[in-house]
Amino acid sequence: MTANSPQAEREDQQLRFQRMEAKLVSGLFDHPGVVRRRSEHQLRYAIALASLDRFQPGAAARGGRNDRRDVRVRSPQLGRWRQRLLDGMGGILLGTPDSKERVEAAAQFLESRLPQLAQTRDEILEKYAGDFSARELDQELGIKTLVSVAGGGGGSGYVYIGAWEVLQHAGLVPGYVIGASMGSVLGLFRALRKDGDWDDYAALAKSMRGEEVFRFVSLRARYGLPGVMRLFLHAAIGSAFRDDSGEELLLPDLEIPFETVVAGLRRDATDETPDEYAQSHLLPEDKRPGPLQLRAQIAAQLVRMVGFVNPRVVREIVVGGDELTRDFNAIDAAGFSAAIPGILHYDVTRDDPHMNAVLPKLMEREDVTALVDGGVANNVPARTAWRQVRDGKIGTRNTYILAFDCFHPQLSLGHLWMQPLTRVVGYQVALNERYASRRMEFRPTLSPINLLPPADQLDRAVAWGRRQMSEELPRIQKFFERVRWVAPNEGA
Repeated sequence: MTANSPQAEREDQQLRFQRMEAKLVSGLFDHPGVVRRRSEHQLRYAIALASLDRFQPGAAARGGRNDRRDVRVRSPQLGRWRQRLLDGMGGILLGTPDSKERVEAAAQFLESRLPQLAQTRDEILEKYAGDFSARELDQELGIKTLVSVAGGGGGSGYVYIGAWEVLQHAGLVPGYVIGASMGSVLGLFRALRKDGDWDDYAALAKSMRGEEVFRFVSLRARYGLPGVMRLFLHAAIGSAFRDDSGEELLLPDLEIPFETVVAGLRRDATDETPDEYAQSHLLPEDKRPGPLQLRAQIAAQLVRMVGFVNPRVVREIVVGGDELTRDFNAIDAAGFSAAIPGILHYDVTRDDPHMNAVLPKLMEREDVTALVDGGVANNVPARTAWRQVRDGKIGTRNTYILAFDCFHPQLSLGHLWMQPLTRVVGYQVALNERYASRRMEFRPTLSPINLLPPADQLDRAVAWGRRQMSEELPRIQKFFERVRWVAPNEGA
């Protein structure tokens, strides 16, 4: 997508409406009663209507896609309304520092233009009477769906468990989850059931043993990149991801739509094959190194990992985002996304005809030699989530994208030595910032290298996540208040 292309211009426009709504809702939250309730509905409806582009009728109320086609909405009156709000209300909401004045000025701006808002709605309903009803239009504009983006960060990510638990108890269940690296492993559990059993998930995490999850065995690199250790994710969590007949779950079997970001090592980025990479970097095959040697090898690979955080070296691949990867094995989707380059080697070693057919096609199509940690391609993939929603992933386009970020500079001993890597990843995260409705930087967190923490540390991390999300929750809930259509003279 080039900077000046029509698609880029539409994206910039949609993101401007998203920022306008955020500024409005933030002001409404900070100053309850600053405008009448009817005015709140009209202000939010006006922005939602202006940003309307394409949607699947009925998806917003259903909480996901149905069997109807998407409708692209175009009308002369809508075009004029869109421009009127961008030029007028956009300057007010985005340019007024004081949040109370911002809301009051926006309400005053809209008051004299309510007849035009009603005319725009009427024209759309008349033109598309055969495609959707007034109720379905109002549902799309008035019901917001949560999209959960889970960023990578190793053991730092365990705070997400507590955060998701708080959201679920508040009735905020994601309509779509996407994760990278450790965020993909934890996101897999969030997507497993709409009503997640967080006590069971935490108990499973506490039961895992390092020798079961991380092994020092010789594996031929088929689709992954060799590392110091081998990641055996099926052995660790496979029991939770089987259906009643014992079959392993595929992505469509999860109750919440789920995708992962995986990094593909570009074929033209290196002269080495994966096996040659293992030899040149002296990675072990089937013998566990001594403690000092293991630490030295991991430290060396973490330094080298900075070189992977480069779009010329890796290509972002969304697993589950197209027809080829739609039926990906759920654990494999998370496993490849969590395969830290040079440290954790994830691969398909079992006899799985389906995955052994999909993976070569995927790697050939993307022109990559190995699949590695999605975090090096896009560690907090809010931009990817936003674009997937716009492309129709869940039918509705009226979403709140809540991005979790646990991998950022912190001053504790477990984080200080990771700062060179967290700072490089930070530049990448900044490119995603404008696509998220809210990016939460969790702190404190466990150290990123604490992949299998003792039970007491895991409980502490979960409690940190609960506390921070509980503090954020009231403001987030304001965005999810149902917005209804209020005619200009209604309740006047």
